[in-house]
Amino acid sequence: MDVYDVSDDLIKKLNDWKLIGIISGKFNELKENYSKVNFVEHALIDFKYIEKIFLNVTLRESKCNKRSVEFRMLGNEQFSLKNRKYFQALELYNKSICYAEPNSENLSIGYANRSAVFFEWKRYRECLANIELARKANYPERLRHKLDKRERDCQQLVQQQPPDIVPYDFKMSFDAHPQVPFIANCLEMRETPDEGRFIVTTQDLVVGDIVATEEPFCSSLLAPMRYIRCTNCKEERYLTLIPCDNCCSVMFCSEECKKRANSTFHKYECPIIDLLHRMFNKIHGIALRTTLSALDLYGSIEELMAFCEQPQNQHKSVFDLDYTQLTPQEHYRAIHGLVTNQHLRSVSDLFQRSVVCAVLKHFIMEYTPLKDYLGGEEGRNFFTDLLFRHLQTSPSNMHGIDLVEQANETKDDQSHSSGAYAFLSLLNHSCAPNTLRIYEGVKAYLFVLRPIKAGDVLYDNYGAHFAVFGKKQRQETLSMQYRFNCKCEACEMDYLKYRNLPFKASVPLVSNDTDLKLLGAYNYDFALTNYQKYCDFLTQNADAFPCAQISSAEECLKMALHIMVDAVPLKAKM
Repeated sequence: MDVYDVSDDLIKKLNDWKLIGIISGKFNELKENYSKVNFVEHALIDFKYIEKIFLNVTLRESKCNKRSVEFRMLGNEQFSLKNRKYFQALELYNKSICYAEPNSENLSIGYANRSAVFFEWKRYRECLANIELARKANYPERLRHKLDKRERDCQQLVQQQPPDIVPYDFKMSFDAHPQVPFIANCLEMRETPDEGRFIVTTQDLVVGDIVATEEPFCSSLLAPMRYIRCTNCKEERYLTLIPCDNCCSVMFCSEECKKRANSTFHKYECPIIDLLHRMFNKIHGIALRTTLSALDLYGSIEELMAFCEQPQNQHKSVFDLDYTQLTPQEHYRAIHGLVTNQHLRSVSDLFQRSVVCAVLKHFIMEYTPLKDYLGGEEGRNFFTDLLFRHLQTSPSNMHGIDLVEQANETKDDQSHSSGAYAFLSLLNHSCAPNTLRIYEGVKAYLFVLRPIKAGDVLYDNYGAHFAVFGKKQRQETLSMQYRFNCKCEACEMDYLKYRNLPFKASVPLVSNDTDLKLLGAYNYDFALTNYQKYCDFLTQNADAFPCAQISSAEECLKMALHIMVDAVPLKAKM
């Protein structure tokens, strides 16, 4: 059961009972968004959906030594000489660590077992770190001879471990914008009734130029990554992750990150963390995290209400702010000002979003400390309004934080988090984009992918790329999720998919099997040496776009840049 199952079933029931017209009419008459959500919440209660959710979905799994042992045994099976599936073993050991009851030996044994994986990988520094964690967690005396031997062996071998890759220190290619120092001074925002807000350049740009380096206002880790990355900083630290003290679905890379998360968003998410992971998707997750992050900026709900209700805080963008003197509260101003497109939404769309908001609101208010923070009815209604706002802005403005595309991996393995980026959200879509986002951790670099003339628009890609999807599928996806009919060059000229693109005789081939092999092996030195070659080729041959040689070079450049910022998961590098 997820929240869309609830919405679909409720609508079906209303149709079957011939109540849909009456309910839709009453819903549509309500002016305030919180009134719409409260109306739907009452319907969910009356029709027993809240009760059904509570009975069928666990709010938060409890620590349990029995389950901790089960996960550890499964990890041992994957770690065995027969299987040697070390990544599967590692994730299972992390689950064992998360499920271990406080002060039980299962926690220390989990750390010790994890250290054995790193010893096999010859990652001796991480092995020693886990041995230390095991000792601090009172590793049982009867097993210490194993740990002592592994520690002695590690200390002898640790100097043989090569240093970790240090991400390449990319710098912006232009002077910084005077008000927004993380974007180039050649970028401007324009706005038209048809295109909305968009970004243009006042100078010619060539492939490889870096025109923005943006940190998110906030970010949210995707559920499949909860035993792999720190839920606070999103770093891939599953070599040394430590568990939340209360839930079994969150880990941290350090005590500092643990403390930070528990004092902000996690104190509200923790009591219902498994319901959040089970019932809601990444769009809902980043909408909730954005709302909770906004709450954290102010000492009281009244202060945030006063900030959001000021007329000057509506529809603001990064270009309306002075980031050289920006406070965290001011940073939120640009996120709050993202367009909701509510006037374009149908009653059925708003009703479905109200169901999502109502379920989220009900459980986070009833089963977490949030209700006490919000105070009376006014505070609760304001929170509901704010959450509903971000549930509308998230689908078209928030970004998936991606890793390098891996062979034999699913699409879900490419994204580890979602982020709220005030500047990046201003970029319009093209199925044949001229920019490329690459992430170092959660920091976004915006690279130029195709030459852009002064006065022209910068385009991002929202996931519907012409090289992968046909025109009909792209347009249906974009219309459904982003509420626009795409008229980009790829749609107007109906570009072919990558596998059908022609080779143009006038265009040389810049990449060969050696490039593909070394980039596929995530060879940092090769990427560093060759990425400029791909940039120059794409700039010089831009007039031949699209063709097979250019698409191949674009893919090589994307791979090289991902490797250089170390946006490569450990699983791919080992």
